[in-house]
Amino acid sequence: MDIPIKVINLRRSADRRETFARRNAHIAYEFVEAHDGAALTEAQLADPRHFIPPLRFPSRGAYGCALSHLAQWDAAIAQDRPLTVAEDDAVFRLDFPEASRKLMAHLPPDWDFILWGWNTDSVISLMSLPGVTPAVMLFNHQLLCENMDGFQALTTPSYPLALDRTVGIPAYTISPAGARKFRQDCFPMKHFEMYFPVMNQNKANDGIDIAMARSYSVTKSFAAFPPLAATPNETGKSTIQPP
Repeated sequence: MDIPIKVINLRRSADRRETFARRNAHIAYEFVEAHDGAALTEAQLADPRHFIPPLRFPSRGAYGCALSHLAQWDAAIAQDRPLTVAEDDAVFRLDFPEASRKLMAHLPPDWDFILWGWNTDSVISLMSLPGVTPAVMLFNHQLLCENMDGFQALTTPSYPLALDRTVGIPAYTISPAGARKFRQDCFPMKHFEMYFPVMNQNKANDGIDIAMARSYSVTKSFAAFPPLAATPNETGKSTIQPP
C-alpha cells in the first residue's frame, strides 16, 4: 500500500523545511501548512468543539499543533485511506519505505495507529504482557542526537509492538478508523493528568501527544521497535514550546 506522507510545517518556518528536506531526501513526502497558533483568535482558542478550558498548554503553538494533527485525521477520514503524518523535525531511517512496508505486513487487519518514533528523552511503555504488566523502556537521548547519521543508516528489522503510552509524535501512520477513534477520544481537548511509569509522575494534558497517549492502550495502536523515525526534540527550536 502506497501511503502518502504529510509533513506538518508552519509557512514561516522555512529553516525547518530545509532541514527536513536535507535529512529526508530518501522519502516521498508533501509539506502541509500547519495551523499557526500565533494567528488563532480568542474565539478559536475557546471553540468548545476543540478546547475546553482551563488547559495547561505551554503556548498558543500547542493549540495550533493540535488543530494541525486534527486536520490530517479529517483528511484520512475524508479520503478513506491511511495517512502518514510527520512533524518537521522528524528524521526517518534511510530504509523507511521498505522497512515500514514490511512492518505493516505484521499488523492486524483492523489496526488503528502505528507510531514510527517518539521522544526518546522520555519513556515508552509497551503492552508486553496484556492485562498483566507493561514494559517500560528508556533510551539515551543524547547519544541518539549525537549519532543521528548512525540511526538513519540502521537496517535492523522493526516490528510492531502494542503501545501503552509515550510522549511525542514525530511520525505516525493512522487508518481512517483510527482517525475517527482518536478524533472522538481527543477532542474536545480538556484537562486531565496521566501517570507515566519510571518517571513516576502525573503528566498534564499539555498537548495533542498526551491526549493521544491516553488512547493508545484502548485502540489497536502499535509502536515500531526499534523505531524507524526519531526526533532531536530540541526545545529551544520548538514552534510549540515557549521560548
